[in-house]
Amino acid sequence: MDRFLAKAPLQAFMPLLLLIGLILLAAWVLSGFFTSIIWAVIIAYITWPLYRRLRQRLNDNADLSAGLMTAAITGLIALIIFWLVAMLHNEVTMAYQSLAANFSQQPYQLPPAIRHNPWLGDYLQPWMDRLNRDRSGTVVQVLNAARQGLGQLAQWLGGVGESLLNLGLVLVTVFFCFRDGNTVLQQVRLGLKGFLGASQALYWQTAGDTTRAVVYGLVLAALGQGLTAGIGYAVAGVEAPVLLGVVTAILAMVPMGAMLVWGAIDLSLFLSDQWLAGLGLLLWGTLVVSTIDNVIRPLVISGAGKVPFLVVMFGVFGGLSSFGLVGLFLGPVVLSVLLAVWQAWLATQTDTATAPPEANEPPNTAWHHLSAEAVLKAQATDALTGLSTPQAEQRRHQHGANQLAAKPPRPAWRLLLAQFKSILILVLITAAVLAALIGDLMDGAVIMGVVMINALLGFYQEFQAEQALAALKKMLTLHATVRRDGNVAELPAEQLVPGDIVLLEAGNKIPADGRILLAYSLEADESSLTGESLPAAKQTQALSDAAAPLAERSTMLYMNNTITRGRAEMVVTATGMATEIGQLAELLTRTDEAETPLQRQLGSVGKRLALLALAVVAIVFAAALWRGEPLAEAAFTAIALAVAAIPEGLPAVVTVTLALGMHRMAQQHAIVKRLAAVETLGCTTVICTDKTGTLTVNQLTARAVYYRGQSYQVSGEGYQAAGAIVPDTASPGTADLNDLLLPLVLCNDSDWHGAEVIGDPLEGALLVLAAKGGMNKQQALAQLPRIAEIPFDAEHKFMATFHRSADGIRVFVKGAPEVLLARCTFVQNAQGESVALPHEALLAHNAALASTGLRVLAVAVGQLPDGPLPDTIPALADLLQALTFTALIGLIDPPRPEARQAIALCQQAGIAVKMITGDQVLTASVIAQELGLPGTVLEGTQLAALSAEALAAAIDGIGVFARTTPAQKVQIVNALKKAGHIVAMTGDGVNDAPALKSADIGIAMGVSGTHVAQEAATMILTDDNFASIVNAVKEGRGIYDNMVKFIRFQLSTNIGAILTVLSAPLLGMPLPFTAVQLLWINIIMDGPPAMSLGVDPLSAHSMEHPPRASAAPILSWPRLGNLLCYGLTMAIGTLGILYYGLQTGTAAHATTLAFHTFVLFQVFNVFNARTEHGTAFNRHFFANRWFWLAISTVLALQILIIHWPPAQMVFHTTALTGGDWLLATGIAGAVLVLEELRKGLCGRMIKIAGN
Repeated sequence: MDRFLAKAPLQAFMPLLLLIGLILLAAWVLSGFFTSIIWAVIIAYITWPLYRRLRQRLNDNADLSAGLMTAAITGLIALIIFWLVAMLHNEVTMAYQSLAANFSQQPYQLPPAIRHNPWLGDYLQPWMDRLNRDRSGTVVQVLNAARQGLGQLAQWLGGVGESLLNLGLVLVTVFFCFRDGNTVLQQVRLGLKGFLGASQALYWQTAGDTTRAVVYGLVLAALGQGLTAGIGYAVAGVEAPVLLGVVTAILAMVPMGAMLVWGAIDLSLFLSDQWLAGLGLLLWGTLVVSTIDNVIRPLVISGAGKVPFLVVMFGVFGGLSSFGLVGLFLGPVVLSVLLAVWQAWLATQTDTATAPPEANEPPNTAWHHLSAEAVLKAQATDALTGLSTPQAEQRRHQHGANQLAAKPPRPAWRLLLAQFKSILILVLITAAVLAALIGDLMDGAVIMGVVMINALLGFYQEFQAEQALAALKKMLTLHATVRRDGNVAELPAEQLVPGDIVLLEAGNKIPADGRILLAYSLEADESSLTGESLPAAKQTQALSDAAAPLAERSTMLYMNNTITRGRAEMVVTATGMATEIGQLAELLTRTDEAETPLQRQLGSVGKRLALLALAVVAIVFAAALWRGEPLAEAAFTAIALAVAAIPEGLPAVVTVTLALGMHRMAQQHAIVKRLAAVETLGCTTVICTDKTGTLTVNQLTARAVYYRGQSYQVSGEGYQAAGAIVPDTASPGTADLNDLLLPLVLCNDSDWHGAEVIGDPLEGALLVLAAKGGMNKQQALAQLPRIAEIPFDAEHKFMATFHRSADGIRVFVKGAPEVLLARCTFVQNAQGESVALPHEALLAHNAALASTGLRVLAVAVGQLPDGPLPDTIPALADLLQALTFTALIGLIDPPRPEARQAIALCQQAGIAVKMITGDQVLTASVIAQELGLPGTVLEGTQLAALSAEALAAAIDGIGVFARTTPAQKVQIVNALKKAGHIVAMTGDGVNDAPALKSADIGIAMGVSGTHVAQEAATMILTDDNFASIVNAVKEGRGIYDNMVKFIRFQLSTNIGAILTVLSAPLLGMPLPFTAVQLLWINIIMDGPPAMSLGVDPLSAHSMEHPPRASAAPILSWPRLGNLLCYGLTMAIGTLGILYYGLQTGTAAHATTLAFHTFVLFQVFNVFNARTEHGTAFNRHFFANRWFWLAISTVLALQILIIHWPPAQMVFHTTALTGGDWLLATGIAGAVLVLEELRKGLCGRMIKIAGN
């Protein structure tokens, strides 16, 4: 279809109209079977995941799998039909009998509001009197009408044979859909491939997405209508509201179908003289059906399928009128696909006038075999200016976003359905079935309500967690430096298109496949694609072998690999799934995250407590049978106890809490990539941090220059060009600054525009310094073009560039003073002449600048004869001999104002901070002193002389590591870990990756860090600020504390419930709780009060104690002892008040009193859970509004359960007196009072011991 879309409008749409005509003709010919076939396809589509799993279990046996699935569907349909027919038969019989009785016994009356109206009453009353006089005739007429209706029903049943035939056709088609569906689909795709062209994936995806959205919308609308209808029926006093709600939900699958039930019930209410209820139900039904069918259902389908609202509306109603019920699915799908075709055509027509020549050769083009000029021509782009914005937009539309296929997030409806796989939900459904079997339909309905509440709570928690993780993923978007419209810009990598010119340097992640145009000492790590462990050398000359294997294509760079050395420019040749790595996209979809240590701990604790609870359940079940209770009733009670006693949700709660905590940390500039890292943050004992940009503001400014024997001061701030280079008053005059400024702009890979630097901050500061002296980078490069370079590397600590000039090759070098001095033989004097290098004097000047806290950089120049240069970095480095020393430049990067306070907070929290920097000892010492960092200073050369054992022994006393290499960072991390520390390490460069991986928490810089460092790290700072690390540690401790609160609350309730229910039969008392009451207790444990603990504000004292040990169990013996005490208190108090109630009143009153007391125990216990060591009545007592809202909600619902008659019927409670309330509150409050006394006593003992 793509080739048709590029033609004139009429030509483009002729094949499309022909295709639509053929579809309509086929639909007309097959109309007799159309409905059955479409329903079969829909059923097969919905149940396909189950079929696929069954087929895997049966060793890919297609016939057996399809047969079993078809049989299961047949059985399910038969069961539903049988159940509905039986229930409807009962309802119709009862309604008929009630109608006949009402006609024969009750006279018709107008509603009081109408009867007392002076105008309406006078007018309508005679008619009502006449109707009552002719009452018997009316009865006969109505009964005859009813009989006629039953006759029509019999006639309808006579057509059951035809319906069964259609059902058989559906089921046969379902069988073949399962068995041969994939094969048929592939054949259809192949048949349409030539017509649809490259856009076929878009159209298939549109059809699939819309179908899923329609199913989702229908199911959601049906559930909504069924639920709201059931509520309306119950309020109106209609019998069997649950059953009628189910029938309404089934009929609601068809727009306005639910009105059949609403209308029939309204008529019944009007005929029964229940005018007010009937009128209210009529208005409620009209509002519900019209709103859900005409607004909510299309909105849901529109949002889920990303289809315009009007398209859904026209598709649904047009499909219904044309194809009947299956038009619900067919209409929106057809219209959405046509809309996609229309949009593609419009875009093609819009871009035709400005479209560039066709870019992107066929996927099998041997780009490595073509010259750079040929590739640029084939891609219709320019190496100097890049693509224009209109060109890029057109190509992006043509090729799609530059993204690899990833595992799609679970849609909301799948997330909701997944909740019903939970063991807890299955147990509750079993309990509901048992309740129905023993005839307690009310309890069964309540349990199904509990099922929905639990499912919705689980859905909400998981949805929140997935949304939080999705937001974090968006924050980690890869960016690329691109040449567009003649300018260099930073763009999200997903916006790249074939023909873009991309600039790369060491540490960059390659954002797409591309042909190298320029390469300077270029090497790339391609191990993820080729398996080669060593970096691959890259160059620009076309390869002679067009069939060269991937690992030998030295002119190409491939997506997701990294630049390990050098610099490059490339033209993009493939993006997204068309890249080499895109062919392996299925292997790149993310895997499920491993369980965190805390999750494993809680899983183990939960299993042990579950075993204990099951033992108690078995005892209770046996005791119930021994007392003579019916089997089903005993099993029902035992299941309810299991639900309340087993803490099945603890690991899931940890996942949700950690995920939401990660989201909060991201809002504070710390993006944590793995859940386990959040736990580890709370255990951190040492933070090893870079100086530049982390402890300092990372806006370097040149302050002092020593050049040709003279000292200069530089004015101005930051990256602003305002300022000047002026000599000291002690200097005799001003020298020509050209030889100083030229190396600053030529030996520089960064760009500076106004106040913004693109690239390295230090190089940006040098460009600003050059601008203050009147030097322009572009003009200098035009006169002295670069022909080779040695990129800066942390190992050799310098950068050099080689430039062609009229008198040969000029070399410009910048780097660490001691490194450059070792390569220099001469220095320029005041007249610009080269004289012998005064080595000691220059070192003294260097030390003087460093002692003031300046970061010192040296500049040198050299001259080489004209001729070819070597290709390797070591060979180029060998040419850097007998250089002429030019200048020392002192730059300042002031400490961040918040860094000193953050370091002090770390020291208060028992966390040591160690600064690791490449700066000189004097500079590092001054900054450390300003920041308040204690400890000695160790230089890199001294570090190299220490053994691993000696370093581990001395490392706690060292505060600053100066002049270190990246390799020594790994040595420092290993020494700290050997000394028993949990280490967080920061880094930003390529060579920092090993240290980041070695640390317990690797922290990469988000602003200045390379992609390699960010990939290796477990946390990324989006503001490169040390204070953000401290905030993350604080947040990590707070998250752990809040999880402990939840765990203490839930486990203490579990223990209390087990001890109470186990002890009651042993003491000869009845069970204190009914099954429904136990389920309410379970909702309190997992519901709002427990969830509100997860959002409690962080403790003000979280950074006032040392870190916890990483291996410390979450249930230590003291903590477990506390939980047992809480549980015992609850059990003793509940059993005591049960005994009191049995002695003073009825059994119903006693169990209500015991149930109420246990619930109040939970209300008071949740205050205990908020603080483990300090008093609950602290300054954060009223801080968490969600906590107070949860407590208020529980208490309000508890009052309804105890005192509202309908709720009393459901929960088997009786009303309590004011005295009962006071007694229950007093006993339940004991759990809080006793805990406050314990905390106060422990605090006093700790103070005494401290004194």
